[in-house]
Amino acid sequence: MLLGDSGYACTPFLQTPYAHPQTRSEERFNEAHKTTRCIIERTFGLLKRRFHILHSEIRMVPDRVCTIVAACFVLHNIALSLREPEIDDWDIDEGDFDVEEQYRGPENGNAVRKHITDTFF
Repeated sequence: MLLGDSGYACTPFLQTPYAHPQTRSEERFNEAHKTTRCIIERTFGLLKRRFHILHSEIRMVPDRVCTIVAACFVLHNIALSLREPEIDDWDIDEGDFDVEEQYRGPENGNAVRKHITDTFF
């Protein structure tokens, strides 16, 4: 699942924040969405500082670009395991990402977002 800002439409694979949250759960969803997007943006920033090929448009076919980005993640993880100096010093608790309940319902973005909100917030 991808996270996007409010400039995108909410779809089953791209979750966006509520434009006008009506409940406390929707407000908490928006806050978690914002926090998670910040972590992702910091991660991309870290990778862009470590791998300069990611600074601008990569003019290659999409499959090749996916391979390059995946290689950057692998190399970054190797650097971490070898205790190479990190550019940023922040940590993510992997236990925060355990999901126990799967969504089963209409395949539209608003229904998926509502399920996430009702289940976790």
